[in-house]
Amino acid sequence: MHADFASFGQYRIAQLEVPETQVVGTGGATAPRLDIQIRLNVSHQGIQPQEGLELVSVAGKLFANNAWISSCAQIPLGRILQQKFPRIQDELLYLEFPLDQVRVSALERLRNGGEMKLRLDATLTIRQLFALGQSPQGVPPNPIWGHTVIQHLHCQADLPITRDTWVTRVLPNVGFGVVHTLEFPAVPIESCAKLTHSFEALRKAQELHKIGLYDDAVAKCRVALDQFFEMEKKVETTGGEQIISRVPVLRRSWETRLGQATYVWLSSALRVIKEAANPVHHSPSAHYDQLESQLILANTTAFVAYVARTMDTGEKT
Repeated sequence: MHADFASFGQYRIAQLEVPETQVVGTGGATAPRLDIQIRLNVSHQGIQPQEGLELVSVAGKLFANNAWISSCAQIPLGRILQQKFPRIQDELLYLEFPLDQVRVSALERLRNGGEMKLRLDATLTIRQLFALGQSPQGVPPNPIWGHTVIQHLHCQADLPITRDTWVTRVLPNVGFGVVHTLEFPAVPIESCAKLTHSFEALRKAQELHKIGLYDDAVAKCRVALDQFFEMEKKVETTGGEQIISRVPVLRRSWETRLGQATYVWLSSALRVIKEAANPVHHSPSAHYDQLESQLILANTTAFVAYVARTMDTGEKT
């Protein structure tokens, strides 16, 4: 990404470049921060013999969806341009934007599994200089400068960050994209082939979660539970009229195998997970963040593992 700073008089003298792959997270969960490397180029070919420009500092603000996210501290530059040395080239600087888990969560909701779209507003502070005289004899011949005017040159640039960069270089380093692995007693897949549908759905859910597609990961969790339910006829009377519908219930045949108390517990627990994951299948406005996806995935995995260990492997599911 390239962008020009505002004009200095009749000249455009400064540009910045942001290499997208050099956007990184750091600080972990305790002090999360987004570091953005910029490459600064300043060149003023119209500078006069007795004039100079002092590059004082550069600073920046970060926005997402036109809402302020964070500001970085000013980075001192301490460089002077004059007629003999009218440019600096490829000055590499890191703008450090402090974050917190609330703001990272807000950015994740905004990203919604896609690329991250930010806006960088940078400010380059410069002082116009005028030569008052030359350095004393025996000292390298440099002008003695007097300050005249301070100016602030502004630059605004869109900063898209690809999903891969955000998921691999930012989230894990701010303690947000870390997936906690839960281990359950292993069950040979050959001994419960009837559950391959659930296992495959969970495998896809884990892959989707790792790349930040939390809505799709939650949807796969509900798919993993579908085969545990069967449709049962339900009759209700409203205003003297019978209404017949079909509702999903945990397979009745499991009650004999598990016992009534365990059956009721498992039915209630699975229904909670199923209902939590259900909205994404029916509403385009239903969205889940990283924590919600991780919790639903962990609970779904736990219950599928429990069923695999508990149910008779020869029973139809």
